[in-house]
Amino acid sequence: MRIFWCMLAVAVLGASGAKAAEEQKCSEQFSLEEHQYLEWAALGGDPHAQFALAKCAAPRTKASLSSEEKVYALKWLTLAACESDGLPNIDERDRMTRRMKFEGDISFRRFGGITEKEVWTAREKKFIEYREAEIDDLKDRYKDFVKDTTPAQQAAARGEISDELARLGPLGLVRLTSIAECKYFGGDDVFAAAAYSAANQAWQSSGASKIYGKSSDKDWGLDKQSAARMSALAPIERRAAEAEKARLLRTDPYVLAELEDQAALSRLNELSFMHEESGRVSFAGRAVTLAVQYALESLGWMEFVNGPDNDYGPSTIEAVRKMQASEGLDETRWLSPDEIRSAVCKAATKEHDPISYYHLAVMFSEGWGYSKDLERAAFAASRADKILGEKLGKVDKLPEWKQRAYPPFEPKIESIKMLIEGERKELYASAPAHIFSSSERLSEASLCN
Repeated sequence: MRIFWCMLAVAVLGASGAKAAEEQKCSEQFSLEEHQYLEWAALGGDPHAQFALAKCAAPRTKASLSSEEKVYALKWLTLAACESDGLPNIDERDRMTRRMKFEGDISFRRFGGITEKEVWTAREKKFIEYREAEIDDLKDRYKDFVKDTTPAQQAAARGEISDELARLGPLGLVRLTSIAECKYFGGDDVFAAAAYSAANQAWQSSGASKIYGKSSDKDWGLDKQSAARMSALAPIERRAAEAEKARLLRTDPYVLAELEDQAALSRLNELSFMHEESGRVSFAGRAVTLAVQYALESLGWMEFVNGPDNDYGPSTIEAVRKMQASEGLDETRWLSPDEIRSAVCKAATKEHDPISYYHLAVMFSEGWGYSKDLERAAFAASRADKILGEKLGKVDKLPEWKQRAYPPFEPKIESIKMLIEGERKELYASAPAHIFSSSERLSEASLCN
């Protein structure tokens, strides 16, 4: 039986050696699924997956590689070389995984890194020898390969590594800090400071500190590491680090939400174009006149005799100043985009103004002032329809100007409801309904939050 297993091992090793000697490209050696699994394992720190990707991405053959293939090869060669470089943090990772394996009965593959009092079996010694040979081959392969690449390709590879890890969120950015100072990565003090600063911001904003425990090193902390590296830079270098930090955080969900909100605010002016096309209102300055005037009237800051005059004149300016003063804001002639949407929202949800609800429906459905949200748009349109119907049911009790101004909004509200419902159906047809917020869970209090 022992002879059988020895022969089988020789056969497997021989086949592996023959396959390794062929040095095939990844696309020739692995299926799409196998390639994908290897990448995930490699990103997770599996050294064997990293070795495999480095070999097939940078084969020692006469086959020519495109520029894209060279960047891909550099990416995995760099990541694998940094992971196996024997840096203190890598050695500590090895010790931690081994300790968790023995003390917590968690099955980790051995990463290497011999502890002082550990006794190795003959099989384990052979395995470590194999691992060390693979690492030596990896570093030689890196040195040989990088000679045939350009600085631009090397920079592109660094960019892909940092982008992929940054897209994994706070933990990915923390992972990036562990290789940012690796010699194979080719970064500098500016990049390392940016990586630590980005990781610290993402960690704090995501609430990760409430989920994960503290570092085993009581004196270590992302905030301390970030501050130390930033303070060590010259002023011009700090500005460069802040720019790099912004690039690393451009996929952070909290940063994206803020950017999306800013973009929606910048599109608020487009609300005027819809009114201009129907000949109902013009746009002046930074204010959307009709929406602002209806909101100001509902909030008690303006009074109309003949209804909104579509003129951002003295009476509107004075009403704006009064409202700003009541909220402790600087008194100006104009409302900022943020103040406009706040006023419209308050007029709708606090004062139950149907026209302001109609404007909210348009804003949410088009992404003007608020990020596009068809569920919130549907809720606002439904409230506009219901409240307007109730008011027109007692039309004699309305001021004369509202008796004239309100009825034309009935078909407009019905039209926006139909448009929203049609778009919702298209979305639901292409994606599960549960991924959208339910309008049943919305309320006047939560609509604009």
